[in-house]
Amino acid sequence: MAQRVEGNVEIAAPVEDVYGYWETLENLPRFMSNVDEVRSTGPDTTHWKIRGPLGAKVEFDARTTEKKENEALGWNSTDGDVGTSGEVRFEQITPSRTRVEVQMNYSNPPGGKVGEAASKAVANPKVMLEQDLHNLKDILEGKATPEEVQSRPSAASAQSGLAAFLTSGAGLALLGGGILLYLLLRNGGGSSHSFTGGKKGNVRFIIEI
Repeated sequence: MAQRVEGNVEIAAPVEDVYGYWETLENLPRFMSNVDEVRSTGPDTTHWKIRGPLGAKVEFDARTTEKKENEALGWNSTDGDVGTSGEVRFEQITPSRTRVEVQMNYSNPPGGKVGEAASKAVANPKVMLEQDLHNLKDILEGKATPEEVQSRPSAASAQSGLAAFLTSGAGLALLGGGILLYLLLRNGGGSSHSFTGGKKGNVRFIIEI
């Protein structure tokens, strides 16, 4: 199923600086948390290496489809593991302030339907785009270096870690224990309650409220 992700940010920097930084596509891994490499392969073609859901390695080729100096950049994938297209628009608010608007489209998530389900479970493309735009803003406003930005935990990693924990034995045990505790407290009414296991167990929980 196709996905569309949109985001925007205002940056305290001249439009030519913002456009020039993004136009140099090799800069993208500096502020995009899931992009490992963008390599030029021709006058208007590039090869991308990105991290997909659950750490999957994804590669594709892309062609620049729009290039208006200080106004817009557009691209479309031509071959590879994922179908993607997008556009970045640059608007000068003042001589020292620029608004960036991004629209990205994904038509074939890595791993097909399985990959699509995994991406929805552990990675929020909207959250990732917002983080990337915040990283770009910090770099161009001099609030952080590319090295500092790259050391930040990505939104995808944080969500993947949470999903991995919740589906682990410890996570399921904690979740189950939390539900049990909630039910006991919910039905407590201010008195002592106990729960005894079945025939094969001698487990007894007593909660004093």
